[in-house]
Amino acid sequence: QQQQQKHEDGDSNGTFFVYHAIYLEELTAVELTEKIAQLFSISPRQISQIYKQGPTGIHVLISDEMIQNFQEEACFILDTMKAETNDSYHIILK
Repeated sequence: QQQQQKHEDGDSNGTFFVYHAIYLEELTAVELTEKIAQLFSISPRQISQIYKQGPTGIHVLISDEMIQNFQEEACFILDTMKAETNDSYHIILK
């Protein structure tokens, strides 16, 4: 069982953080896409790509193999970027 977390905005003075657990039944990119879509109340089709931000800031496209190598109870901040061409989003795990 894999756990991911979502971080929601807080302001710089009274900063607060809300974490949402995501449990993956299958360690696949499709499953992660579906769970993130549920979290944001959007269709999985609206998520065009999911990236993991590396230590140097590079964005690596998420694959099944990468997800299978995530540690149990891994925590990520999810950053969203609106796709330029259509009504979809890119998700970045930081």
